[in-house]
Amino acid sequence: MQSANVPVQFTVDVFNDHGPTHVSPWSHTGSFTRLNDAISACKKKVDEFLSTHCSASSSAEALAFRYLSYGPVPCINGVENLESFDIYRFLDQRCLELTQ
Repeated sequence: MQSANVPVQFTVDVFNDHGPTHVSPWSHTGSFTRLNDAISACKKKVDEFLSTHCSASSSAEALAFRYLSYGPVPCINGVENLESFDIYRFLDQRCLELTQ
């Protein structure tokens, strides 16, 4: 919960172009005062997709490809996103963890 005296420094928005065409592909996930909370929100978005699309027969490469083809892409506004949350590094790590 945020205090009224603490300014929001980071917002997390998610791009997903696999919804209805009449709706913006961008959605707002949250506003945060701490970078670690924004990073956690990004990781959660990736994990939600991976956990619903991983099966016992999935390979890490196939799961990553599926995510890159259809998954939502979170980004942090307020910082250089790739320096703060490298989605590709996190995706590779999680796909390996989930398929081992």
